[in-house]
Amino acid sequence: MTRKGVAPGPQRPGPARCGQTRCVVNQGIGGNRILADGIGPAALARFDRDILATPGLGHVVIAVGNDLVFSFAPHTDETAGFRAMFPGAPVTVDDIIAAHLQLATRARAHGAKAHAATIAPYGGTEMYSPEGDKAREHVNSWIRTSGAFDGVLDFDAVWRDPADPTRIRGDLHMGDYLHGNDAGYEALAESVGLSLFD
Repeated sequence: MTRKGVAPGPQRPGPARCGQTRCVVNQGIGGNRILADGIGPAALARFDRDILATPGLGHVVIAVGNDLVFSFAPHTDETAGFRAMFPGAPVTVDDIIAAHLQLATRARAHGAKAHAATIAPYGGTEMYSPEGDKAREHVNSWIRTSGAFDGVLDFDAVWRDPADPTRIRGDLHMGDYLHGNDAGYEALAESVGLSLFD
């Protein structure tokens, strides 16, 4: 995430604040899940290779929420294609919490600090269900209050619509109620105090 674009790259340099340089390695995969394979291997399965093998690793941000979205998605004709792309047994809130704890423990064992991001709202999508949103809120509450992490990035608080907390604010998503637009990702970037990574 950058101040002026979705992701750093040749045309979108990352922010330089306070005269400090920080390197960010983004190993996120769109559609990735923490426990089950989706578009690419599950985060738990690729954590050593993609994260812990990073030279000079100092911090890890755990930001994965698709497991709950797909586990609680309504079984309709509209969601059939998505559900077919993301097979596997449904997961529970306890499964997601255990996975977060495992990743945090593995990061710390490697000498890195472990941070977690709350799961953003997804109301308005075909995958939304009240049960899934309740599970998302439960996990988010645990992330915020458990003390299990060295820091919390509250992306839910940044993106949620005050008029309907189950949805992303209209000016921050790309029209699908699920993915941020440039303003949305800029808002997330601006919400993160860089001192978290000192």
